[in-house]
This record gives sequence, structure tokens and C-alpha cells, in this order.
Amino acid sequence: MKQKLLTCVVISLLLSGGPTVLADTQLDKIDQQLNQVKKQLKEAERLGNKARSEMEQIQKQKSEYADQIQQIQSDIDTSSRKLLQLSNRVKEVEENLKYTTGLLEQAEERVSTREALLNNRIRLLYMNGVVSYLDVLLSSTSFMDFLDRVSAIQSIVKQDKQLLALNIIDRQEVENKKKDVEAQLSYVNDLVVQTSEIRKQLEGKQKNKQVAIASLETKEEQLEEIREEHEKEILQLADQQGKLVKQQAELKNQQKKPKKKIVKYSGGQMTWPVPSSDRITSMWGPRIHPITGKKKNHNGLDIAAPNGDSIVAAASGTVVLAQWYGDFGNCVIIEHENGIRTLYAHIRTGGIKVKVGDEVSAGDKIAEVGSTGASTGNHLHFGVYVNNQNVDPLSYLK
Repeated sequence: MKQKLLTCVVISLLLSGGPTVLADTQLDKIDQQLNQVKKQLKEAERLGNKARSEMEQIQKQKSEYADQIQQIQSDIDTSSRKLLQLSNRVKEVEENLKYTTGLLEQAEERVSTREALLNNRIRLLYMNGVVSYLDVLLSSTSFMDFLDRVSAIQSIVKQDKQLLALNIIDRQEVENKKKDVEAQLSYVNDLVVQTSEIRKQLEGKQKNKQVAIASLETKEEQLEEIREEHEKEILQLADQQGKLVKQQAELKNQQKKPKKKIVKYSGGQMTWPVPSSDRITSMWGPRIHPITGKKKNHNGLDIAAPNGDSIVAAASGTVVLAQWYGDFGNCVIIEHENGIRTLYAHIRTGGIKVKVGDEVSAGDKIAEVGSTGASTGNHLHFGVYVNNQNVDPLSYLK
């Protein structure tokens, strides 16, 4: 009898505590899953930031290479102009050499004429002997005739000496000028060869830099794909985290009455998320990215506002993400009913005013405007997602 009574008491206690024990077990399991998701989020964020950092380095290197290519092109243009000038100079020197060669030929003709005259006189002297001059003097008919003959002989001898001197001068001057022109031509041709080689080297450098830029662009595209994959992973993990947070809240609500009734978004009009500003700087849809310069779909609405201005929840819901979120920088994501989520990005450092699991109402302050992540100035990037599909936020805002 006592044994039966003890068994009934134990069964009664187990039955009465069963739901609580089960809920606690489920909460422990959810906590473990949340911790795992947070670790995965942190790792995905780290890898995404790493890819973004590498992309920034690549963009910096591309910019440096572009500057170098511009300088190389300037040097190529300079060498091309120099080659043109040298080419014109070569033509001038060649014309000068042609002219000098003509002068040399004329001088050779004069030398030949003088040499013929001198050779003729030498031949006469050889045939008639040195006494010819003496015979000429002794055959004088008078003293005056003698003096005239002496003067004539002196003139002939002087003329012969002048002819020899002129031959030497003619040859030397023209040959020297020709050598000078040939030296100029050789020098200019050497400059042409050197300049052509320099331009060839510059063109090789330019080609190498262009190949390097093309390689960097390929790597940049690969990193962009990696970064986008990590962003998708973060979004999926945030979705998983949101579901776990909801399950956690529901289990806790089963154990105790909530102090505050949650008002959830039911698909009506949303509150404008930046009360201090209505200035839209970038609409949802295709645009040229202000940082990468590439055409890409803009998955939100950019609202410009001063640093530190309040950001409010567009609708009631549960905070499922409140941390750094890749290119979005500091970010908050709120989950509403009917598969709708709102995203608030580029929040200033220290500007997140909620945490994961917080329940907020439309108009509650959740953050402050900033310019963290891939941003070019202070603004709020506001996004709306329906069943994880990005939609135009304007159709949901008041």
C-alpha cells in the first residue's frame, strides 16, 4: 500500500513539472543554437570584412597602377615627339652631308685641275732639266728683259706654291667638314636608336601594368562574389537567429505572463525611419555604386541626415540583428509578421540602442545616423525584405 502511494506521488510530481522541464530543455537547446549562430555570424562577418579589406587594397593598387600608366603614357608621348624631332634632324643632317659631299667633289675637281697643271710643269722640268730657267735668263736681250724674266720665273714658282697650298687647304677643309657631318649623323642615329629603345621599354611597362590591372580586376570580381556570399550567409543566419529568438520568446511567454503586450506589424503603412530628415539621396533600384563605380541594384533607400540623428523603428517587431553587418556597417534588423523585415544600416559607432531579442514599437528609437561600412557620408540605408526578397521601401512607408 505504501509502495503504491509513493509511486502515485512520484508520477504526480513528474506530470505536474513535465511542461516546465520540457520548456527549460527547449530553451537550453535554443540558447545553444543561438550561441552557434552568433559564432557563425561573427565568422561570416570576419570573412566578409577580410574580403572587403582586400578589395579596398586592390582598388588602391589599381589606382596607383592607373597613375603609373598615365605617367608612362606621358613619357611615351614625350619620346614619340623626340623621335619625330630626331627624324627631322636626321633628314637635315643627311641633306647637309649630301651638300658637303657635293662640295668635296667640287674640291676634288679643283685639286685634280691644279695637280694636272703642276704635273705638266714637273714633266716639262724633267724633260728640259733645271737649267731651263737659267737658259731663259741668259737668253735675255737686255738688262730690263733679264729683270722681266726673273720676275716671271718668280711668279711661276710662287703660283706653283700657291697651287700646292690651295690643294692642301681644299682637301683638308672639305674632308674635315664631311667628317663633322658624318659624326653628327652617327650621333643623331644613335639618339634615334636609344629613344626607340626607351619607348619600346615604356610600352612594355605600360602593357605589364595593364595586364596587372586586368588581373586585379579579376581578383576584385572574385572577392566581390565572396563578399556577397558572406552577406547572403549573414542574412540567412540573421533569419535563423530571428526565428530562434521568436521561439525563445514564445517559450518564455509560456512560463510567465509578459509584462507588456507586443504590438506586431500587420502589413499596414510604416513609419518614416528618420524623423529629422526626408531628403532621399538614392532610390531603390539600379544605380552606379558610389564607391566601386559599377552598375548594381541598390537594395534600399538612402536618407541623408546629420551624424547622430535618431533612427526609429518603421513598424513594431522583434530585433533579430544588432551588430556590424559587412558593407552595411553597424546594422539593426527587425522582424515583423508576415515574413517582413526592415533593415537599418550605416549606424554610427556606438549608435545601436537595441539588442537582439528586444521588442519595439513603431516610432521607438533604435539607433543613430552615421557612416560606417561602405558609405560615403552620413545617412540611413533603409531596406525592406519580404520572405527574404528585397522590395522597394517606398511602397511600405507613409
